Amino acid sequence: MTMKTLEDAITLRNRMIAHLEEAEPDCSEITRDAMLTMVVVGGGFAGVETVSGIYDFMESAVRAYPNLSPSMLRVVLIQAGSHLLPELGSELGVLTRDKLVSRGIEVLLNRRLTAVTPDDVTLDDGRLIPTKFVVWTGGNAAPPELAHLTTASNGARVITTRTMLVEGHPNVWALGDCARIPDGNGGYYPPTAQHALREARVLAENLAASLQRRPMKEFTFNTIGQMASIGRRSGVAQILGYKCSGFAAWFMWRTVYLTKLPRWEKRIHVALDWFLDLIFSKDTVQFMSFRALGQGIPEKCSLETSASNASSSSSQAE
Repeated sequence: MTMKTLEDAITLRNRMIAHLEEAEPDCSEITRDAMLTMVVVGGGFAGVETVSGIYDFMESAVRAYPNLSPSMLRVVLIQAGSHLLPELGSELGVLTRDKLVSRGIEVLLNRRLTAVTPDDVTLDDGRLIPTKFVVWTGGNAAPPELAHLTTASNGARVITTRTMLVEGHPNVWALGDCARIPDGNGGYYPPTAQHALREARVLAENLAASLQRRPMKEFTFNTIGQMASIGRRSGVAQILGYKCSGFAAWFMWRTVYLTKLPRWEKRIHVALDWFLDLIFSKDTVQFMSFRALGQGIPEKCSLETSASNASSSSSQAE
């Protein structure tokens, strides 16, 4: 599974509940370990926030199942690099790892995934982890068509000038995730939304300047900040060169997301949901369409699972 869209998030939620339902009956003893092991691959922002959300949800939801306990859960984060959140530096990366480990999440550094099957994953050191729940957040490959644009590509991302003009192609521009735009200091701008939005504005001006044969503008921008939630109302952040962690970083992370929402009524609605989430336990009702029913659920104990899903659907309809 991936974690890119709202649909992906709903899919993960449904799969977590389905696994708890499947592991609950006594007849699931053989597969219980695999059903309750969640593996997230990738230690960047998406991976850290996903594994934190999975652990928070499962730790709360498992208490509703008499035959299960939080000690049965196993949540694993696999990172190919030497520390988590490489965009924030090693200091916050180490702090994030320590925080996740203290909560019970396994963090495997300098490890790569070499194989995935419906029943387990294999790491590059030969280790085998039985699991039926794998989430990939390790990044995306650029479209293969980019390799045909120019020989001056780096990791399938097109190298441009500082005006976002593709090297060797006078009438082709590139921006966003597919482009490597020099930052003037020997490096390249990161593929983040705050850069892409500003790149688009500058590129629009450069396209007009090119048509009117005026000088083009070089793209320059300093990162405002980057933040990540690491669960349990805790986060890490680096804003204007200053680093912070804990509740303050988590609160800033949520505040920024709130300001990005359109319309004040939507912001108030979401803020109220967040406030109620501080008071009440998490809702463990599945949001499933008829097409999604049964997907990803093993056949074992199918009668119990089907009955549970039917009961859940009836409750949701009511």
